Formats: sequence, structure tokens, C-alpha cells
Amino acid sequence: MARKFIKFGIVGTTSTVFSLAAFWLIISQYPQFNLIAKAIGYITGFFVGFTLNKFWTYIDQAEDGEKYLLKYIMVYGGTFVVYLLFNFVCDHVVHPNEYMAQPFFSSDNKEAGDWFMNSGPLVSNILSICLNVVLNFLGTNFLVFKVPEPDKLFD
Repeated sequence: MARKFIKFGIVGTTSTVFSLAAFWLIISQYPQFNLIAKAIGYITGFFVGFTLNKFWTYIDQAEDGEKYLLKYIMVYGGTFVVYLLFNFVCDHVVHPNEYMAQPFFSSDNKEAGDWFMNSGPLVSNILSICLNVVLNFLGTNFLVFKVPEPDKLFD
């Protein structure tokens, strides 16, 4: 299970880089499309993650003819809704970037405090991605590729 989690983490990091790159490219040109940019980034990361997980992380559990993409879409569709809702709440209600900036202002690190204050959409996106890592790992492991029972792990 630890090996799977490490591989899942590598795949997650890779897909997160693609996700954030797509988000950043769009929002740098069209900041008014914040949530749409996040959605496009998420979908980009989804396809990168599915491909790498199926053909590397869970290759020993993948069976021919199994409908993994449909299961993967269902899991990631659910977490996508959570991702967008969490982003919306962070951007419009909670504003975690403001809370994260306060310690920097208190310690006379004005540059870091200013960065957090001016990076609300990015901060909420990163927090949302972290929440989704946990949800996606659980869903992928136990609903999509179904980790074998403990007595069959070493067969």
C-alpha cells in the first residue's frame, strides 16, 4: 500500500503541475475567468492522472475489458464538485489567503504577507488540490482499481 501511495503521489504531483500550469496560463491572460480556469486545470490534471495511474500506479491491478475510465470519471466527478465548491467558499467566504498573510505581517515580512494577500485564487486553488489529493486517493484505491483484500496483497 505504501508503494501505491508513493506512486500515486508522484502521479498526483505530475498531474497537479499540469493542472496548475493550465490554470496559471489562463488566469494570467483572463483573470475574470478564475473558476473556469480552475475547472480547465482540473480537467487537464484529470486526464494526465488517469493515464499515469492506469498504466503505472495500478498496472498490476488493471484488467482487460474493465471500465476504469467510467469509474474514474464518477470518482473524480464527485471530487470535482467538492473542488469547485471548496474553491468558491475559499474565494468568496473564507479568504484563507488573508489568514495566511497575517503571521507574515506580524513578523515584519511584508513581502510574503503582500504575496498572500494578492494571491487569493492561487491559495484557494492549492488548498482545494490538497483536499482532493486525499479524496482522489481514497476513491481511486477503493472504488476504481480496488486494492485487493489484505490476504491477497502479496499473491
